[in-house]
Amino acid sequence: MESKIIEKRLHIFTWITVGVFLFLSIGLFMLQIVHGAEYEKLAQENRIRIVPVTAPRGGFKDRNGKELVNSKPSYTVSYMNVNSTPEEQERVFQTLSEILNIPRITHVVKERYIVGENGVVELEKLPLCDVNNDGKVDDGDIQVVDEKTGKSVEVINFEAATGKIKLDAPQGTAVLISYSYDTFKNKIMDLGYKKYMPVRLKTNVDMETVAKIEERRLPGVYIEVEPIRNYIYGSMGAHIFGYVGEINQEELKVLRDKGYRPGDLVGKTGLEKVLEPYLKGENGGRQVEVTATGKPIRTLGEKPAVPGATVNLTIDAKLQQVAEQALQEQLIKLQTDKRNPLPNAKRGAVVVLNVKTGEVLAMASVPSFDPNMFARGITQKEWESLANNPLKPMVNIAISEVYPPGSVFKMVTATAALEEKVTDEKEKIRDRGVYWTILPKKDWKPGGHGIVDMVKALAQSCNIYFYEMGRRLGIDAIEKYARMYGLGKPTGIELPGEKSGNVASREYKEKVFQKAEDKIWYPAETLDAAIGQGYHQYTPLQIATYISAIANEGYWMKPYLVKSIVDAKGNVIYERKPEVAGKVPVSKKTFEIIKQGMRGVVLPGGTAYSVFADFPVSLGAKTGTAQWDIKKTPHGWFVAFAPFEDPEVAVVVFIEQAGSGGATGGPVVKAILSAYFNLDQKVEDADKDNIEVTE
Repeated sequence: MESKIIEKRLHIFTWITVGVFLFLSIGLFMLQIVHGAEYEKLAQENRIRIVPVTAPRGGFKDRNGKELVNSKPSYTVSYMNVNSTPEEQERVFQTLSEILNIPRITHVVKERYIVGENGVVELEKLPLCDVNNDGKVDDGDIQVVDEKTGKSVEVINFEAATGKIKLDAPQGTAVLISYSYDTFKNKIMDLGYKKYMPVRLKTNVDMETVAKIEERRLPGVYIEVEPIRNYIYGSMGAHIFGYVGEINQEELKVLRDKGYRPGDLVGKTGLEKVLEPYLKGENGGRQVEVTATGKPIRTLGEKPAVPGATVNLTIDAKLQQVAEQALQEQLIKLQTDKRNPLPNAKRGAVVVLNVKTGEVLAMASVPSFDPNMFARGITQKEWESLANNPLKPMVNIAISEVYPPGSVFKMVTATAALEEKVTDEKEKIRDRGVYWTILPKKDWKPGGHGIVDMVKALAQSCNIYFYEMGRRLGIDAIEKYARMYGLGKPTGIELPGEKSGNVASREYKEKVFQKAEDKIWYPAETLDAAIGQGYHQYTPLQIATYISAIANEGYWMKPYLVKSIVDAKGNVIYERKPEVAGKVPVSKKTFEIIKQGMRGVVLPGGTAYSVFADFPVSLGAKTGTAQWDIKKTPHGWFVAFAPFEDPEVAVVVFIEQAGSGGATGGPVVKAILSAYFNLDQKVEDADKDNIEVTE
């Protein structure tokens, strides 16, 4: 009886065991076979990720420690690969396109390529799109034309996956290719980075946009708080700082080993580009556990980002602001003048140098642009407004444009004439208004200046006097002394894009012109060169260093913008010392005579007396009116140094198509020198002292 009970219990236990085993087996079957792929996908996606933390970019400060450029926090929308199906990814990208206002397809129009070996070119942007809607991507979706002839080029073979095109064109041919690519897929293409690294789609998005994305719970979409470039004073100093933009594929190839990733911002122009290694900083990272949709659950560990270094500039923010504002106001005044409007006076530049050190205290170029547009992501409309603007607002006129110097060059001719002993300070020449020796040339003043010597000729900018000096000297001597002053070669300032300019010379004509008769140097061209016309072409910065050499009586300092660089720990990792850039080996007496002539410019009878008649600080100056097209208004120059007795600062103002430099550039120089010597502040303090205090 007892054995039967035990046997019965064993049967029950056996069936229970079998049932449990079957239940577990079925569950295991469902997990591994029926839903295996799904759970495997979830397991792969619900993992620990290393999310990069972008380092704040190093900032810029002026010479007094005033912050000019920094980084501020902003929201960035990124996308992480979470093994989504193509259909899921398509839905996500379509939604993001609508929310972020990013076009799904980007059209490239006439992108320039050079045909390589075997007639092959390789498109820069992939994956390509079906433009003609025939259900496939093939050579019907691209257009190739010869840049020179404008005729279509036959496509022999086309690989849509790689973007390689074999053309019926010889190696070296320039072609223009139009095509379209998927905007989002291009951003997340494998460029050698980790599969699960977030790729930036858009930076500096607002809270409303963030909320729209969060409420949709889009798989793989990740909201990061990242630093964004902030140019505190907008367009002020834009040509000095330059701007940052999203790294392109070519830059990524070079910088990928230095910690850069798709979507990173890099310096494109100006000091942002030159100092990129210092400004970049060191990115950190967070070890984050994420869900299957890529949403962070918790942070497991973190390596803090190291901010980029701080750049201390030689720029004085106050002077920079005054220079830009005074130049802009003067341009408007010239354009709208009721008596003599100059509607084309729309571009100009200012350079302010410390003559003793070479420090650039201010450098302005008008028109300008706001680099914040690039930091937050410039729109196509904004870019076209800059790129297609005939005034070229992104060009730094101070270093990247060259112009004839006009009469501000006369100090070179004066130096040569005195040193080569073709005249002295006592010789007087009668100026009747016309020079007849080689061919008739008129002075700017009808009837001439009468009896003039070297000092008066400089003070009143007498062309006839300097025509005669040019005739006596010859072009070779003028060229020699121009090069002594450092003209015709780059100054070596830290900014990219500096032009060399050109000294008028026989060599220049021989190099530039093709016909034998055009290569000949004619005596009449020497007369033009003697007063800064003809083939002379210089940047405003070169003219500033030349004026500094006169102020210093024989030497000029190499101009520079970067005073020091300090890393995140406060260590000075770079410090610039003043450096002599060149010397003019001429006598002290020669400089004294020339400087007296420049002093006379702002004294009674001088060409700029009306502007500086009441100015309390002594200065030397020179006006210049540079002819460049007989049908158009001449350019205007005004150069100065002060104080006259012991020069500290040199100022150069240039305005395109402004006519006389004294009347146009003079007021700008006056405003800058007033700010430099704190004259406005002294007036305010004096007014305060005269206020009567009553109870």
